[in-house]
Amino acid sequence: MVLAALLIVIIVVAVVGAYGWVRPLPQPTTEAVTLEEKAQREGALTIYGVMDSPDFAAKVKPAFEQQYPWAAGMISYVGLSPSEIATRALSEYTAGHVQADLLIDTLGSLTSALIGGVAENYTNPMVRLMNYTTGTYETNGQWTVGFGLPIVVVYNTQLVATAKIPNNWQNLTDQYWSGKIALDDPKTLNVAGSVFAHLYPILGNASWTALMQGIKNNNPVLTTSAGTSFTKVASGESYIATGLINDYLAGIKQVPPVNVAIAWIPPVTSLPIVTSLCKNAPHPNFAKLFIQWFASGAGQYSIANTGRVPMHGPLAAGTILAGVLPAGVTIAGVASNNPDYYINPTKWSNAYQKIFG
Repeated sequence: MVLAALLIVIIVVAVVGAYGWVRPLPQPTTEAVTLEEKAQREGALTIYGVMDSPDFAAKVKPAFEQQYPWAAGMISYVGLSPSEIATRALSEYTAGHVQADLLIDTLGSLTSALIGGVAENYTNPMVRLMNYTTGTYETNGQWTVGFGLPIVVVYNTQLVATAKIPNNWQNLTDQYWSGKIALDDPKTLNVAGSVFAHLYPILGNASWTALMQGIKNNNPVLTTSAGTSFTKVASGESYIATGLINDYLAGIKQVPPVNVAIAWIPPVTSLPIVTSLCKNAPHPNFAKLFIQWFASGAGQYSIANTGRVPMHGPLAAGTILAGVLPAGVTIAGVASNNPDYYINPTKWSNAYQKIFG
């Protein structure tokens, strides 16, 4: 018995000496240590965006994949209208079945969905690194840097005499413009509705109401979009319109160029297109990586390549707006002086409905 026990002890000692105590062997760590690694492990990204799908596919996506080659084929982009993005995002969140990771939308259209809780607060480090100005991001991270669409007044150079080119908004109440103004329907809260809301705290209620009524008395043509308004001016169907600078920039590159010019009526504003991380996103780390990249120099430059205006001011001035923006003209975020416009959109839509029908 003693010999048998001794033999067992010798065998155990030998095994321990050779292999150590019987326990799970150390496993190589699988914990990602960077945001990029976490994103790569998620392997997919779904974006609901207001940018035209062909522009995203041709300019933005390839630039992202150039920086992150492993992301090739992983991004699904769904191009939607501003209201469709907000409606779908809120519906999915309410149903507990979030499909999108990231939203790129006009701030005005997205606000109702943000109030409904669709966004996850995320502090984008690029805001500080790229020195973005106040108004290009929400301080709590509910929305952050995207791009801008400067709102301009465009007119047909063959139809509008130099002496009639407006230099203030009040000029548009002149009877000369009767039946000649094209506006995207203000109650849709897109371009015209947003810039008019920006004017409200500047003019005060009485003067603002008089301006709106004066424009209404000139029987403006209400269109479905700023792009349609621009087309009407370019074709000569309308003389003047509120529009977006990207339509103008595309028009003057045509052969032959359109007979359209910009009347730089102050204040010049820009429609903010922002990014928001979806709450309960299936791939949150991939979304965060894209949000950071979109606000970086490379991301903002890809935006300029689509003919849109980067939200980063110096980069915009050195690319898409070079030679276009007059010296001394500054661009403010539209309705950045009127938070109520974003908090109570229905109130403003109803007000425009009452004035313009």
